[in-house]
Amino acid sequence: MNETASSPVFVALLFILRCLVPLAILFGISYILRKSGLVVTEAAEPPEEADHQDEDPQNNHKES
Repeated sequence: MNETASSPVFVALLFILRCLVPLAILFGISYILRKSGLVVTEAAEPPEEADHQDEDPQNNHKES
């Protein structure tokens, strides 16, 4: 069979070209869209607790 020897440097270069470069491009586009105002990110509000009866955070058990 035809075997090709690949050096670790060549494999690392292909990894960078295939994975990290497109990721950097996507982050760059996202940054440009946010800075131009086309995409607005709002801070998420913390979820409200459904049960406010138990004010003690150390007491997590239900009484029957």
